[in-house]
Amino acid sequence: MNARNAHNAGPIGKSPVALGRLQALRSLSARPKMAQGLPDDMPFLTFPLKAHQARCLPTSVQNFNFGLGHMQLSDRMLMTMRLQLESTQLYWIAEMTDPELWAAIDMWRKYERLPIGIMIDNGDGWGAMFLETRFFNEQLRDEKYRAAPQREATAHDWHEMAGLVTGYIQMQATTDINHIPLQHVFASALLTKQYEDVAEKETLVKKPVVVQRADGNGVVILG
Repeated sequence: MNARNAHNAGPIGKSPVALGRLQALRSLSARPKMAQGLPDDMPFLTFPLKAHQARCLPTSVQNFNFGLGHMQLSDRMLMTMRLQLESTQLYWIAEMTDPELWAAIDMWRKYERLPIGIMIDNGDGWGAMFLETRFFNEQLRDEKYRAAPQREATAHDWHEMAGLVTGYIQMQATTDINHIPLQHVFASALLTKQYEDVAEKETLVKKPVVVQRADGNGVVILG
């Protein structure tokens, strides 16, 4: 699997920013066995892990869950995607109005399959673990945000997303499997085409981020 820029070179504090991607099946160096029946343009949802982080993944999975949600910031909405394997959770955040994201969702719904590639940095090269989950062909709760005006990607927006995945997400994450508490949470910002320019040009630094609580009160997360 092509793992270029899986972790952004610009650190936030001492933590590199993990970058998830939507990577077409045709771009993989070898077609995984689980991709049988999928078209070459099927987007894989990818997540990067370092070798020591990958050791937190269970060797045997009896309990798993994939879920979508949202996170309200002071001036925009983010989509959240969570894959939980036993007590380990992989967490993506993405721009809610991103057309590339919704195009991927349409493909997952059409085939009722969501393929996932977990990229593992072994220091001298990258390995990959592939899995998939069922993705039901039904309207999503947050579908209404799809029609909202597309947000023009800015460095400020990217700083917010990068700041969230280097601390806040891990602190506020809760289990999606009732009887299994979380032990490990890894978070990434979904780097799509609309953010590639600002992510490459901007040095990522911590910025204050305001997350809107369900009761309407903002919570300021200091960078």
